[in-house]
Amino acid sequence: MTQQELVQKSDGYDQAVVSEAELELAVERKIEHEKAGDVDPESGEYLDEIYDIVDAVVPRTDDPTLPAFTFRVIVLGLIFNVLLSAVNTLFLFRTNYFALNPFIGVLLAYPLGIFMSWVLPTTKFAGGLTLNPGKFNHKEHALIFVASSCGANPAYALYNIIGQKYQLYQAELTAVGCVFFAIVTQCFGYGLAGLCRRYLVRPAAMLWPGNLSTIALLNSLHEPNTTGADGKLKLSRFAFFWIATGITFVWQWFPAFLMPVVASISLLCYFGPKLSDNSTVPSSYSAKVIRGLGSAASRGGIGFLSISLDWSIVGYQAPITAPLWALLNQFLGCYLMLYVVVPLVWVNNGFGKDFQMGENPYDGPNGTGRYPLGFSLNTADLFDDNGTYIASRSLVDKTNLRLKEDLYQKYQPVRITAYFAIEYLASFIVFVAALVHVGLWYGSDIWRRFRTAMRDLDTSDVHAKMMDVYPDVPDLWYIILLAINLVVGIAVCQWGGFDLPWWGVILGLLLAVVSIIPIGTIQAISGQQIGLNVMSEFLIGLILPGRIAAVMSFKTLSYMSMYQGLLLVADLKLGHYLKVPPRAMFTVQLVGTVLASIINVFVSFGIYESFGRSDAEEYIIPKDPSSGKIWKLQSAEPPIGWSAANFNVFLNAGAIWGAIGPARFFGPGSPYVATLWGFLVGAVAPIIPYVMHKIQPDGFWHLVNIPIIAVFPVQYNHAWWKKYAYVMSAAFDSGTAIALTITFFAFTFNAEYQVILPYSKVQYADGEGCAPDYFLRCAANANYGGAFGKEYDIATDEYCSSIGFGGEAA
Repeated sequence: MTQQELVQKSDGYDQAVVSEAELELAVERKIEHEKAGDVDPESGEYLDEIYDIVDAVVPRTDDPTLPAFTFRVIVLGLIFNVLLSAVNTLFLFRTNYFALNPFIGVLLAYPLGIFMSWVLPTTKFAGGLTLNPGKFNHKEHALIFVASSCGANPAYALYNIIGQKYQLYQAELTAVGCVFFAIVTQCFGYGLAGLCRRYLVRPAAMLWPGNLSTIALLNSLHEPNTTGADGKLKLSRFAFFWIATGITFVWQWFPAFLMPVVASISLLCYFGPKLSDNSTVPSSYSAKVIRGLGSAASRGGIGFLSISLDWSIVGYQAPITAPLWALLNQFLGCYLMLYVVVPLVWVNNGFGKDFQMGENPYDGPNGTGRYPLGFSLNTADLFDDNGTYIASRSLVDKTNLRLKEDLYQKYQPVRITAYFAIEYLASFIVFVAALVHVGLWYGSDIWRRFRTAMRDLDTSDVHAKMMDVYPDVPDLWYIILLAINLVVGIAVCQWGGFDLPWWGVILGLLLAVVSIIPIGTIQAISGQQIGLNVMSEFLIGLILPGRIAAVMSFKTLSYMSMYQGLLLVADLKLGHYLKVPPRAMFTVQLVGTVLASIINVFVSFGIYESFGRSDAEEYIIPKDPSSGKIWKLQSAEPPIGWSAANFNVFLNAGAIWGAIGPARFFGPGSPYVATLWGFLVGAVAPIIPYVMHKIQPDGFWHLVNIPIIAVFPVQYNHAWWKKYAYVMSAAFDSGTAIALTITFFAFTFNAEYQVILPYSKVQYADGEGCAPDYFLRCAANANYGGAFGKEYDIATDEYCSSIGFGGEAA
């Protein structure tokens, strides 16, 4: 099939595999043209190369009479928006974060849309309105995907809200204020996205390559039949989805409830030396090192040679759908930083006292059990100079959310684990390296496309011309939306308990305004986004040191205004490619974002409070009688698989950048001042392979970040992969999510009557069997003894009471 024949097809939705093959050929032609130097950015040839890529997936045809914003869209869009926003908010409380992909909405909406087209009446009401305008079409499908996408990403503001309301015990933070804060942080970016659409959406040069795979999936679902050229019936994607979902659902019961050990099979813990089984005798150096490397548990080690058979963990990296080069690059980076750099820093006390973190017996296996190994390597917790755990909220005065200066001076320098310190080092490297890498490898390409885009603003490409048929969204609508969000944002942040002054709100939004077009241009052309989270913390931490809530609020506001804005820009480009009426897209995006924000807040409140409060007082240094009873999600022993771990990272970052401040924590005299070298490393490292590539253009320097395994053939049955990859990934996500949701509400949700199976070699108290044997035995007795509505009395446990299990003097 020629390219001309391809783009002239009236349907354009029945050749997903052919389109992807054409896409690969188009990319190869583009590379060949660039190597030959025959692509002139000032001529039409450059846009032709872009059209080659887009035309392989996106048809140059449109039927303006196709209904888009229909009753089916409203019903199915709301269902999947509510479902994904509620479920993914629930999964924020998984110790290992897992989320449903919005592609699930695409897959399930297709048969439901067809079913509704069969059963709904076709009667027309006043104004031509009808419940059933005919065949379920791709424009409706795209709008349902956008609604699903708006709900699939829980509001980043939840970290801010949970941190203040529950972790800092800011009871005066009202539900209404929290809802408005979430909406503002999500919707301000939406206003920016609308005003930037003529620069980031309309020009053909703004490719947004991530949308092409979504369009390919939509195309594949609208294929006319499931019969092959040989006349044999093929397995449809929809049937494959449900088969894979059922198999995954059954399997997920094992890591989630029946056999949790398969979620983390630690080979080093099984075959390496054991930690001391006597609470009064220290473990050997070799046992501590081996267990620290092998344990993958929260607050444990780094999981070297650990194997997981839990899709909620494995699927986080999208191993089925992500490009091989991206997976290998990530794999290499993970091994280098996590399994080489971190262990070397840890055992050699690279930051002074790394080997001592978490060694206080009070927090160990015979104390609170916060660190079952007797030490900690993998945690975002804060420690004093002796390695004793400090609750980050203990550094904050709850009456004014300011740093307790006297307490800080008593325990400074505040320390973090080697793992957390290297994570910050890596973030500094990544931020600068991303800028340098994109500038070196994509700089000329970005500049040429940007100049082409600026010329193309008025001339318009073929898709822009077809979009001109539909009434556009007036800029005034977006301006009004920005103005409302600005006013509400100032009111909520200044007087709603978020401690950010009015000028801080304006500064945060200006940071997003200034960055969205240049960063959006980079993402639209290269597919890479540069985050503002670390830099926003750095900036406001220098301006407002000692104010944790203000720093967290500024970070959320500035970072999410840009990030959420670019997510919405990408959706606008999807609508541009599929010829979805702009005003229908505006309505779905706005309603979906606001509704999801409300659901996010109230579901997070319900889940956090559902676990109840612990009978024990919160452990704070020094102990604070006003703290009362700690929420169980903050306790040392949260329900297996569920915790506030993700929120703790955000709060501890707030304590570092806000309460303490970057000048103190990373400045001269700090144990972590060396991490600032990450900025220099990030600036220099990408230059080396680039220069070597110029010297040896036929070498392998452009693959310097990809291990040698990348050259091995991995295209076995590639056509099968192209047909079923996205469906398989979505099915695995769906089966896992259903199983996790059922097990949570059936066995864990009721704090007074939790269901736990008897502990065994597949039901370790720490989930993996790396802790000392006495802890595994006694913790198992305590957990099982306190399940099914019972209360555990250690006095009746002869062995555990004899060793003083749970006491402070271990």
